[in-house]
Amino acid sequence: MAPWLKTSLVNWYVTLSVLIPYKLLPYVAVLLTTLHTVGSVPDLTEHLHRTTARILLHVNGYVDRIANSKWEVKELGVEHNGYVDLMLGEFKHYKTRLAHGGIPQDVQNLLLEYGVEIFAETLVEGLSRIKRCTDEGRALMSLDIQVLINGLQHFVPTNVKPKLQIVDTFIKAYYLPETEYVHWARGHPEYTKGQVVGLVTLVATMKGWKRKTRLEVVEKIESAAA
Repeated sequence: MAPWLKTSLVNWYVTLSVLIPYKLLPYVAVLLTTLHTVGSVPDLTEHLHRTTARILLHVNGYVDRIANSKWEVKELGVEHNGYVDLMLGEFKHYKTRLAHGGIPQDVQNLLLEYGVEIFAETLVEGLSRIKRCTDEGRALMSLDIQVLINGLQHFVPTNVKPKLQIVDTFIKAYYLPETEYVHWARGHPEYTKGQVVGLVTLVATMKGWKRKTRLEVVEKIESAAA
């Protein structure tokens, strides 16, 4: 497929997709079904499916909700953060939108998986923006993710845990010694430079790193990512 045609189709589709909840969902359902069966344009098909998921799954504001949750807790209880329930509620609505859109079940399942991936991206970005937390706060992050995994599993037919592994790995990086972060960053290109720098900045604050040490680690990470 010519690049200009692919770009035109994508732009046209995105324009239509803005109105999906109202008038055009049946037409988009036909498009999704058709593309799903056309093997000659798999890259375009995947792009359009992922675009559909991003439009129908409303995650605006969740990065800030996650970042601004209370992470400086002194004791780990049994209660998870409120943003978890809100995200599960949104995913339930997302599944309902797909079910009522005339989209084939196999395409719905694919879009549900992409939705989980979007949640994982949102969680990592939110966690990377946390300014202060305690060790108990770090444990609370893991509790939140486990509750989210258990909840999402009710909506998605496939195992959701592997798709949220990227979040678990990010949380566990809080426990690394300061000498390991540059090497860890190089081994995990799935995280953006900003996310890794946010992680290092938080750990440096929590652990009381010397300012010089923090600056040196951040500089090495930024240089490696350049």
